[in-house]
Amino acid sequence: MKEGGILEEQDILETLINLDSRAIEINEKRKKQLAELTKRYKEEEAKIINHYKRIIEEETRAAVQKIHQEAQQEVNQLKLNNKELLEDMTQKFETHLVDITEEIVKKILESNR
Repeated sequence: MKEGGILEEQDILETLINLDSRAIEINEKRKKQLAELTKRYKEEEAKIINHYKRIIEEETRAAVQKIHQEAQQEVNQLKLNNKELLEDMTQKFETHLVDITEEIVKKILESNR
């Protein structure tokens, strides 16, 4: 019975050693799979971040361009308004100058009489 018991114990130990070796192999395989999944996750995360960065940059560029365009239109309108105002003031000045000149000439002529 001892001999049978020893063989049985050896078989059990051998089976346990094989199971342990297999468990180690499975654990290593799972670690590699986890590492690969982590790598793919980080790559995908980087792609998504870069994608949204590009979108933000494009939208920012478009917004800045629109603001610049609107500001330029305002500047052009202000220039036009100033030009019209200056033309109006020049016209009024010339009209008043003619009136003043005529008044001065009239007074000179009246005082010479």
